[in-house]
Amino acid sequence: MKNRFLIILIIVNYCIYSQTINPSIGLGLSTPEKTSFEKAIIHFNDETSIEGIGRIKTIFMSQEEVIIFKIEEKDKDETWTYKDVKGITIISEDEGVTDYEYLKVTKNSFHELYEVVTEGDVKLYKKTTKFRTSGTTTLTTYNSVPMGNTGKMVSFPSTTTFPGMASEIENSVYYVKRKSEPFPTKIRDNYIKSFANYMKDCEVIIEKIKNNEYNFSELKDLVDYYNANCGE
Repeated sequence: MKNRFLIILIIVNYCIYSQTINPSIGLGLSTPEKTSFEKAIIHFNDETSIEGIGRIKTIFMSQEEVIIFKIEEKDKDETWTYKDVKGITIISEDEGVTDYEYLKVTKNSFHELYEVVTEGDVKLYKKTTKFRTSGTTTLTTYNSVPMGNTGKMVSFPSTTTFPGMASEIENSVYYVKRKSEPFPTKIRDNYIKSFANYMKDCEVIIEKIKNNEYNFSELKDLVDYYNANCGE
């Protein structure tokens, strides 16, 4: 009876430990780019625009991006989606003027708001995602416990959490799209190869890429050059 009670106690402790294991290294939640109202211009699908104040909001459950807009601060918030709105221009005192457009990157993807980096026959888009981490680190170790009088040892996990400072990680992904294309093309990490293939109709661009005249930080300049010299 005593051995049986010990086994039950060990099992209960194991269940408790199992439920408290929570690795937190690299764990974070995405945060929306704009959280407060700023001066803005909303652009509707019928090509009309209205000035007011607005912000971009991410719906937590669905991760859908919507535009919250109103003419004046005293007005009621109105929520707009890609069904009626083409995009929004945010006019910030800190970041200046930034245009956002709704875009689908694949046939089956959701419409999301992408920053328009440069205009032209080929548009360069940027999608920036910010993750906020807790900063804590969880270390899991295993302790051996004798199993009654059987002479056998059973290992059970034990966790220790070390506090740390919260941080924010930012990641940006770039896309290019011609007006005639239904979906954009993602610029891969090896952007030289992917961009050269996308711009293969412009020999001078390909030569400049092969000669390492541009690096990833100058991607906007490269697209601007294409639009000025090789675009329609």
